[in-house]
Amino acid sequence: MSDELETTRRALEAAVSAARDAAELARLLADYQARLAAAATSEAEALTRLKEAEARLKTTERQAAQLAKNLAEQKYQTEVALWRLESVQESRWSKLGDAIHTKKPGEVAKTLRAPVRKRPAPKRSDFPPTPLAQPPAVQPVAPATEGPAVSAPMAEGFVVPKGPLARPHLTVAAIVDRRSEALFRYEWRQVTNFGPDNWRAMLDQHRPHLLFVESVQPGPLQGNGGRWLEELAGRTRGLRDLTEECARRGIRTIFWHSGGPLAHSVPVASYFDQVLATSEARAREWRAALRHDRVAVLPLSVQPRVHNQIPSATGRTGVGLLGTALQGELPAGFPESPDAPWRPLWDDKTTYDDLLTAYRSVSLVLAGPDAEARTVEELSACGTPLMQLTAPVATGEEALRRALTSVREYLAAEDQSAAEAHLAWRATVPVTPLLDPILTAAGLPSLRNAGAITAITAVSDPAELDHVLARLRHQAHAPGQLVIVAEGMDAVTVQKAAAAVHGGEVIVRETGGALTRGAALDRALGLADGDLVAVLDPRDLYGEHYLADLVRHFAAVDAEIIGKSSHYAHILGAGTTLLHAPGTEHRFLPEVAGGSILARRPALTALGIADLSDEWDETLMRQCRTDGVRVYSADRYSYVRVRPAATERLLSSSRVAGHTPAEPLAMI
Repeated sequence: MSDELETTRRALEAAVSAARDAAELARLLADYQARLAAAATSEAEALTRLKEAEARLKTTERQAAQLAKNLAEQKYQTEVALWRLESVQESRWSKLGDAIHTKKPGEVAKTLRAPVRKRPAPKRSDFPPTPLAQPPAVQPVAPATEGPAVSAPMAEGFVVPKGPLARPHLTVAAIVDRRSEALFRYEWRQVTNFGPDNWRAMLDQHRPHLLFVESVQPGPLQGNGGRWLEELAGRTRGLRDLTEECARRGIRTIFWHSGGPLAHSVPVASYFDQVLATSEARAREWRAALRHDRVAVLPLSVQPRVHNQIPSATGRTGVGLLGTALQGELPAGFPESPDAPWRPLWDDKTTYDDLLTAYRSVSLVLAGPDAEARTVEELSACGTPLMQLTAPVATGEEALRRALTSVREYLAAEDQSAAEAHLAWRATVPVTPLLDPILTAAGLPSLRNAGAITAITAVSDPAELDHVLARLRHQAHAPGQLVIVAEGMDAVTVQKAAAAVHGGEVIVRETGGALTRGAALDRALGLADGDLVAVLDPRDLYGEHYLADLVRHFAAVDAEIIGKSSHYAHILGAGTTLLHAPGTEHRFLPEVAGGSILARRPALTALGIADLSDEWDETLMRQCRTDGVRVYSADRYSYVRVRPAATERLLSSSRVAGHTPAEPLAMI
């Protein structure tokens, strides 16, 4: 009986909570409707003023027309007076008087014989009123009621994007497979179009600094057109000749054992200056086999420019099977809609370009216990939901039905599966920093722009200062510089508080009077010197991986500004957390929250920050659309916008996400 009462009590509490939330939403919607009514009233007043202006314009046009008629009449009268004067001057008697005055009889006779020439009298019709000049045609401005359009995602087939290079000064001759060719494409100037027959011409033409060779296996992913497979198998000495020539020319050589039996690669690897393994355990095996310590570790990693969460244009459908996910063949017609089809993610005929497209085309991947670790890593980096199986699924009717139910439940829990996919993406390792110690050990320069960050913020009281410093203290990727513009606070006090939390450079300026938040941020922007600028709002919440995630997105896409269009927003007055603009993640869309912006400093400086309070980011986004500045909307996580009450901007395209200020899914 007590259990039933407890169940009833919990149900009533849930109902009361739901009713409270519904009432709050109703209040917010009513407030939104009132704002719409006020906007309609303002529009009507504007139309009235427009009609008044049109009436004044017509009166002015009539007055201008009358003035044009008067001007035409004056021109006519002036022309008539000039004609009369000319008539008098050209008359015979006037000229005869002039001739007599000269006292020359010949001139008098000549004047008497000369004909009199007069031009016709002017007519009033020769002077019509000049019509009013017509203003140039103006194209009507269509109201932008639909908001900014979401950009199209990638094409149906994945196309490896162009540059930029992390180390443009470094040229590498590479014998690698197709996936490694994409992995290293943006790390250096990579040369792959050579074989055993023309490698000398390649060395003369490109003069590489490094020869990088991988343990390439035969198959659809083999690189260099498969021209080096015989040499890699040790059946010819072409690779040995190449490494010996590199030694004579002072070119470093590195062999990477990325897969395959170790014993098959040992003879070839002995030709190289340095050998790389995928783990420390394999590195110990290599040291024992080669009997030297010139062995380092290059683990399986991903290339953000290739392995990223930009969605496919066709969307995600079906379930992909990786490795031995099933203990047999699927029966015909399985599974039932809407999960069809279940299909192998790739086979022996799949090219790497097709595989990159497949990563983004499935709703879920079932990975068997023997699934290739490298493919799992790349799938995770592409944000593809993945279920790692401890054992293959039996293909009996009952086992398949249970598997189908599990898949549907997983896909139905969209928020949870999306959060798990984001955490898996974060756990993957980009290749760029992994190459730095390897190149240094090889005696090659590994200089590259690491993208220094300056965080800027504007605070107006000690509570805001403490709040923003607390969020900065726990950042996994701390900014190198912090710029604070403080209103009504002592600069020395702010400097000491910030320096106690932030280990980098701290710059503090007092406003010297009241400033809008936008004006204060613009002043802070002028003091920033980092490659990237992060705008922090002291009212909002920032997770530990906020800056680290955004910086990684910068390595994946070609954009000037990265922020969050889809994000969580907590309304203090209602105690409710909203998810704003769901479905706008991982797209080029110039409509991101101002407190979530990470931008390239030259681009943000050129745009400037408007002298406004809370609307400065809307103005900035409009300017980005006008100037064609590329803005990328990243993931929804590690950021929560906090406001005392809902606004039209927050209410539009939002749904209720929870009741606490920092939902677990929001701050992962």
